[in-house]
Amino acid sequence: MRSDQESRVTQHDSILEKFVGEVLAHVKAKHMHNEIRAELQDHLLNEIEYGMDQGMDESSAAQQAVRNMGEPSVVAAQFNQVHRPKAPWKLWISVLVWIAICVLGLFAVQAGNPQDIYRLSAEGYAWRLVPGVVAFLFAFWVGYLKLQQEAAWIYGITLCLNVYTVFFPVYIINGYPQFGLKGIPILDGIPIDIIYMSPYLYLLSLYSMWNRKPENPYRSILQKMVLFILPIIVFLVNGNLLQVSTYLVGGIIVLKLAGVERKNMAIAAGVTLLTGGICYWFIESLRFMANRRFGDWFEGFWGNGDGAYTQKIAQQLFREAGWFGNGVEDISRLLPYAYSENLTVTMVHMFGWAGGLVLIICLGVIIVTMYNSALLFRDPFARGIGMWVSGMMGVQSLLYIGGIIGIIPINGGGLPLLGAGGSEIMLWMLMLGLYSSAHWKKDMVPVLNR
Repeated sequence: MRSDQESRVTQHDSILEKFVGEVLAHVKAKHMHNEIRAELQDHLLNEIEYGMDQGMDESSAAQQAVRNMGEPSVVAAQFNQVHRPKAPWKLWISVLVWIAICVLGLFAVQAGNPQDIYRLSAEGYAWRLVPGVVAFLFAFWVGYLKLQQEAAWIYGITLCLNVYTVFFPVYIINGYPQFGLKGIPILDGIPIDIIYMSPYLYLLSLYSMWNRKPENPYRSILQKMVLFILPIIVFLVNGNLLQVSTYLVGGIIVLKLAGVERKNMAIAAGVTLLTGGICYWFIESLRFMANRRFGDWFEGFWGNGDGAYTQKIAQQLFREAGWFGNGVEDISRLLPYAYSENLTVTMVHMFGWAGGLVLIICLGVIIVTMYNSALLFRDPFARGIGMWVSGMMGVQSLLYIGGIIGIIPINGGGLPLLGAGGSEIMLWMLMLGLYSSAHWKKDMVPVLNR
């Protein structure tokens, strides 16, 4: 089609190019210039053909076609109206409401459970929003297109940091190694846990790399398998069962979005099970942790044993909450980590199941808003990013809910997306910034040749 257009434009190239150039000079969406140029040229050539069919010569038909288009500035204004930034106001307002709920809830928890650990207080949470906002603005400014260009670097750096933190814990608290990077100074030593963030970074980089069409499909399948399995091995060696679960569920979403065939997904599932079995057999610490975690969960779920203390107390407090809660009450004597891992349980105990429903509704609004908006993105890559981010929000929320009510073998559940942990805030503000950049440019990025 393009070669045909070029042959048709040859005789009156100066007339058409002058008009097209004047229009493009007023179009603000620079990335759309090539697509708009092709659209204008195609329309002008059709007008020339129509004029010639009416008995006009080519020169007169070309001049008439340009006159029919109108003033270049007017035509450009129409394109600017279509290809302009679109701010995700509904999402931003929903997130602000969620942040307000988190802050108010934490102040209520602090009032009922006084403590001296500033980093877990409501004020500390508010301060941790500052680097979170910086992460949001950074992701929004860099944009999702840069992610695809640097995906291999993101994957490689994340893998290197994971391997480093497995063998060389960066810092120690109360004699126990903490696997994560040392905190940003403004956080007063609070760590940014790379292990917690890494499943999301891996999956984002994998989707970005797999979204490109490979030249050799068989080589691509092998590369995908290796890249997908490596993080699982690192997580299992370090005993990060929650991260493995998050990574595997998110991996299913990524494989579907990347268009991987079912037979290849089945092969990936088989290799994953084989890898997990080998790690379980040869790594004693993993075997001990898995047996203890699943054993405690099984006993607690069926009620035929002691189970895990924290899990039992969390479920007991959840059942005792009732519809309207127990008000401000000190439960830190019963439930550890009331400000982080068990924050949702603490808030539900105070405000009741009705308060929990409010949390679920607010989260549902955020997730549904993001997913529905992502379906309208013109760029398939941006659409996939938007669907993946909203899907992972749902996955994390379901994991927390399942842990609280006892159907998933994890302890407790923080506030999804923007809980008390500094790493969680940084991660999700980064994801929201990435999504916002895709939404902002949803009508400003060409989809030709993608």
